[in-house]
Amino acid sequence: MSLLFFFTTTVGATEPSFDSNLLELDFVTSRKQGENLPKTSRAEQYLKELVAEAKEKHLAEETHWYRLLRFKKTRWGFWESEVDNKRYFLSKEGKYNPEKELIATLYSFFTEETIPEGLLHPQCSYPERYHWLKEKLNFDINRLPEVTCERFEVWKKSLDPDSLSVIFASYYMQTPASMFGHTLVKLNNKVNENAELLDYGVNYAANPGEMNVFSYVYKGLIGGYSGNFSIFPYYLKVNEYNDLESRDIWEYKLNLKPDEKERFLRHLWEMGRADFDYYFINENCSYHLVEILEVAIPELNISNQVGWMVTPSDTIKKYMAEEGLVLSRKYRPSLYSKIKYKINEMSEEERNTYFEMIRLEKTFFPDPKENFRISLVTDAVLDTFRYRDSTNNNTHSKKHKDYYDKLLVFRSKQNDEYTTKETFPLSTPPEESHPLSRVASSFGVSSLGNFVELRYRIVYHDLLNVSRGHTPNSELAFFDTTIRTYENKKPELTSMSVIKLTSISPYNSISKDFSYMVDTGIQTAVYRKNDETLRKQVGNFDFRFGYSFSNEFGKTPMSFGVLSVLAGVKAQNGRMFENDVRYGVNFSLLYQKEWGAWKIFTGATAQNYQLSQNFNTYYATIKVRYAFSNRHELRVEVNGERFYEETLISYHYLF
Repeated sequence: MSLLFFFTTTVGATEPSFDSNLLELDFVTSRKQGENLPKTSRAEQYLKELVAEAKEKHLAEETHWYRLLRFKKTRWGFWESEVDNKRYFLSKEGKYNPEKELIATLYSFFTEETIPEGLLHPQCSYPERYHWLKEKLNFDINRLPEVTCERFEVWKKSLDPDSLSVIFASYYMQTPASMFGHTLVKLNNKVNENAELLDYGVNYAANPGEMNVFSYVYKGLIGGYSGNFSIFPYYLKVNEYNDLESRDIWEYKLNLKPDEKERFLRHLWEMGRADFDYYFINENCSYHLVEILEVAIPELNISNQVGWMVTPSDTIKKYMAEEGLVLSRKYRPSLYSKIKYKINEMSEEERNTYFEMIRLEKTFFPDPKENFRISLVTDAVLDTFRYRDSTNNNTHSKKHKDYYDKLLVFRSKQNDEYTTKETFPLSTPPEESHPLSRVASSFGVSSLGNFVELRYRIVYHDLLNVSRGHTPNSELAFFDTTIRTYENKKPELTSMSVIKLTSISPYNSISKDFSYMVDTGIQTAVYRKNDETLRKQVGNFDFRFGYSFSNEFGKTPMSFGVLSVLAGVKAQNGRMFENDVRYGVNFSLLYQKEWGAWKIFTGATAQNYQLSQNFNTYYATIKVRYAFSNRHELRVEVNGERFYEETLISYHYLF
């Protein structure tokens, strides 16, 4: 069901919200108002004049009208609205016919009958349609009376943004809905200039309910979820992203004229009636925010530049590329980033005291001493307790809570205010990330002869790509495909990872993060059977879980690199295996380090297949990458397993 904005009174605040019962105009009623002629002959005559003028001016073919209706040309060459619920349209054919929807809209504006209490006159349901058509057709208010839209005006006044900001919440690999990052819009109110968390945010999102990574990706790819817009206090999202999920936030303040801000609000109100099928790779949060901004800023034309795949980081790049659109960029570090920053600023003695305090083996308060910043250490401890509370649903012991309360009192009495080096941010902005698609060519030698290969990845990022603008040591790839040709052999599909997810998050006494790897698709297995070496393509599922370690809180974080210990299961199906399948547990030891343009990744995996009565095997690899830029990479790899070895060099182009 579509949702519309309304007001709800709460204790101490009045917030814009949604109520489908109060403000929705039932689509049957809408169509009646949109398709019946006005009651008086005088109004009927003026309506006919307006319709004739609209046709003469070809208003139904104008870009702004198409944007209001979300019309796009399909792959079969005809136009269709992306709005997927009937209630948004005033004509039965409005989803497919922009002219009939325009005529029905004009009809509806002449509605004279009394609107039932709680419902809205069409002029108030579609304020941007009304404003634009009034401007284009120069409505005579004596012949077409203008309706007072009290609910809309009160709603708009409560938001009253002085400016708009596009918000990018960084990637969060622990939740499938957040792996690509997320964008939303913040309505910056001048009244809240010194308390911007009290501003409102505008969000577009799917409504998946309970989900897991596989069902979310599957339904997200086929449009299995409904998506719509919502409004909320911005501090709720900051709490969710910054504190609960430890995601850094980047805010991009836009340069909008007063009439563009008004247009944005009018169309946002209209969008409260719209539902869309949510598609993970294109019709997502970023795509629909681009489209609503294009209504507000007629000169903006980003939706036709992003291609068939739309990601939050790509749209941020497009905003930044528009001359004069982005006024400023602001970094809002997560609570975890703030803790890391404070720890990295500490001396060895301060750091030792900090870790002793958070272990809670005994409660104590630092004594004043020379070159020891009590306030810095105490602030870091308080932040750590807040972080633990947010990630553990406030289930800590009474001892923990009592210590926290006493520390607050202790901190209030300290006057040794500290200064630190301005080393923020700890992450890099999304516009600095590499392009998402990749093609690569390779030449290699192996125990089966020389080969050449071609690789293609639709999106997004792998472990050897430059991490700038991404979560370090993470991987998110869809349809990563390799085609290889050995000497005097036909080309073959060597591998295809339909979905490949990796999150290597260092474990520490604060976050206690885990690491995981998931890979599902097709692989080539080399197998020995009856003294014959077989090389066949097989279905593959691989899952590993464990912990990673690094010098995360050193003066030079990650200087050691990251060491990972993982265990999991692997299953493959193929006719060459006993009973056509092999499966079993595995154990992996991985190491990776990135410095400047270089990165090294090495790992070894022991794979046990005895449960399925197949040979055990092992896998080992060493990979080195040199990045000339974020578009061009050179890689060297040495890979080996029980019955096969290879060495290859490859060039990767990202676009």
